[in-house]
Amino acid sequence: MCFLSIYSCTLTIKPKSIMKKILLLTAVALLGLTSVNAQVKLGFGVGYAIPSGDVADFTDGGLSAHLEVGYGVTDNIDVSLMYSGDFLVGADLVDGAGPSAEIGNVAVGSYMINGRYYFTESGFRPYGSLGLGLATIGAIEVDGTNAELAASTSNFAFRPALGFKYGVLNVNATYLNAGKTGDATVSDIAFNLGLLFTFGGN
Repeated sequence: MCFLSIYSCTLTIKPKSIMKKILLLTAVALLGLTSVNAQVKLGFGVGYAIPSGDVADFTDGGLSAHLEVGYGVTDNIDVSLMYSGDFLVGADLVDGAGPSAEIGNVAVGSYMINGRYYFTESGFRPYGSLGLGLATIGAIEVDGTNAELAASTSNFAFRPALGFKYGVLNVNATYLNAGKTGDATVSDIAFNLGLLFTFGGN
């Protein structure tokens, strides 16, 4: 004989965390779908990011990386939960009484729901994709020996991409628009090389 006790609790959700909650629920839904059809997508990659928008005025370029897990809805359509991180670095050497370095670094972490459409079903597979979600922007300002961490900003973000998949090789070019921090717009164009595995499909 066993006894089942049911407990209830009240959750308080802060407005800033609503998007993260939605993305978490999407991940749970994706995992539920994979139990019906094991067409699981798992991918990761790295690339070079070129700043655009106002952030290009004080950064030169940097590293982009992403990780995704998802589900193949059909042979041509994927839906995934994606995290991407972009780290942009800028440096300007200033000569004064002694040389000092002024450095502006910007880090952008994005949590997105990403949809991908393949134009072919096998072999060389070009595709277009679009990610929508939440981006958190953090900046580090360094002037000489003094460092300052700016407060982070969270914005709606979108990430269109064009690329191709060949076997497990995944190559794409992406544009990330992360909104604004203060009065400065933050966006970049990244060229990525990675691997995208499919379990149970093409």
